[in-house]
Amino acid sequence: MSGPRVGVVTDSSADLGPIAAAEGIEVVPLTVRFGGEEYLDGVDLTDGQFYQKLATSTSTPVTAQPSPAAFAATYRRLMDAGAEGIVSIHISSSLSGTVNAARLGAAEVDPDRIAIIDSRTATAAMGLLAIDAARRARSGESRQSIAEAIAAEVPKVELYATIPSLTYLARGGRIGNLAGLVGNVLKIVPILTVQDGVVKEFAKVRTFARAVDQLMEIVTARLRGAAGVRMAVIHSMAPELAKSVSERLSAAVHATDIFVCGVGPTVGTHAGPGAVGVCFIV
Repeated sequence: MSGPRVGVVTDSSADLGPIAAAEGIEVVPLTVRFGGEEYLDGVDLTDGQFYQKLATSTSTPVTAQPSPAAFAATYRRLMDAGAEGIVSIHISSSLSGTVNAARLGAAEVDPDRIAIIDSRTATAAMGLLAIDAARRARSGESRQSIAEAIAAEVPKVELYATIPSLTYLARGGRIGNLAGLVGNVLKIVPILTVQDGVVKEFAKVRTFARAVDQLMEIVTARLRGAAGVRMAVIHSMAPELAKSVSERLSAAVHATDIFVCGVGPTVGTHAGPGAVGVCFIV
């Protein structure tokens, strides 16, 4: 294996897009279904195509975790190419069965050489963990060292986001502990976070513009005085808004990296278009 001795794997809900290939991260795609139509996320359905279908389809999309066989095939390919070990980082087990599928896939191949990590988060918040793992792998760290470092970072990852409409959240039927928001769909703009692996309401305001401003206030307050922060701005078909948020963060926070990532079907099914968020590791 000409590259790192340790392979790094994630799933498509990390929303890394081209960043994954640039960082040397393998991505196992989730499945997206619109009625009888089935697609592999990011393989035969782009984010743009997904949001177009979301707007026009009479069917509510459903995402499904990759099969254990899909993970096993990826792990075998990396090991056949010379990987001595693998670190595989996935969406919160409270949000998806992906981690369990990865564990079953690893059990088929070589569980002693494959570390499966439940990120307890989603989208590019998980992606930041995968990027860190890949960079550690390139620097020559062992599988055990990388897995221990990433596991220690899991509780330090934070994600805050706001969505312009609760319509898609309600339509997807995944309200859970956000049920109290639905009765006021037209009057509330929520700021959401991920705590203990699940999506929770952090705050709510009356306008989306105010929500974006409050999002910035929350993040800058959390990171005041911090140095070398790794961050990602996420968005669902709102690149100009994401660029604006990224520029505001650059001026307010001492960050080593600020990635801008488009949100794909796993989160986009529930967020809908126009959402924006910020992820970071403290």
